[in-house]
Amino acid sequence: MTPQLATLLLACLIAGAPRAALAAEPETAAADGAVALSEQKAAQAFEAYQARRFTEAVALYVEANDASPNADILYNIARIYDTKLGDRPLAINFYRHYITDPGAVPERIQLANERLVALRDAEAAASQPSPAAAAPPPAAAVAAAAPDHSAGMTAGEWGAVALAVSGVAAIGIGAGFGFAAIDETHTMRRLCDGNVCREQRGIDAAKSAEANARISTIGLASGGTLLALGAALYFWPSTQRSERPEQASLAGLDLDAHVYQNHGGWSLELTGTW
Repeated sequence: MTPQLATLLLACLIAGAPRAALAAEPETAAADGAVALSEQKAAQAFEAYQARRFTEAVALYVEANDASPNADILYNIARIYDTKLGDRPLAINFYRHYITDPGAVPERIQLANERLVALRDAEAAASQPSPAAAAPPPAAAVAAAAPDHSAGMTAGEWGAVALAVSGVAAIGIGAGFGFAAIDETHTMRRLCDGNVCREQRGIDAAKSAEANARISTIGLASGGTLLALGAALYFWPSTQRSERPEQASLAGLDLDAHVYQNHGGWSLELTGTW
């Protein structure tokens, strides 16, 4: 090589070097600007996430990833769709993108794979019809589920309840007079020897015991009758009530109880109209 040719080549190299450096500078500046924009969007996304604005956080993370792709951003988007927004399809999509990204780390890859399995199972279960929806319910189930418009008590049932309550009250009154009769009997036995009483209190106790015993008998008998009648009418078979409404309905029932004293003792008379 002649000295003139060597000098010419060296001059060309020196002249071309600044041009190459100038061409690389805009590319580096553009890359730095994209990274800065991505970091800015990611910071805004994190603030939105902390404020529980999850949809906004996802949108900002997507802008950050568009400016400068990053595996961590993909993972964050997948987690928000998975745990906060409950969008299984999008969570699966971003978990897949993260696993295939060169920047993914082993620990997060393992967690992403576990979540992918769980999300796919959940999607498969949701897409399958339930057994109850696949087969029509039996007629018995339909009848059981149908609203019961006859849940309210009928007039006959209310009348039966009234009879039963009256019977219970009469039994209570009879029991009270019975205890009083027992107490007066003890007093009579203490103060009297047979038909001879030492004090007027003994004579009065004997009379009171007899009167209380009679009232107690009447109360217990009438109470038992009313209670039995009310129970019979209340539990009367529904089919027989429908076939014989005139025997089951107590809407027009009017009962009166009368106690009479005659020569033989006391008597109870029940009268009523239907």
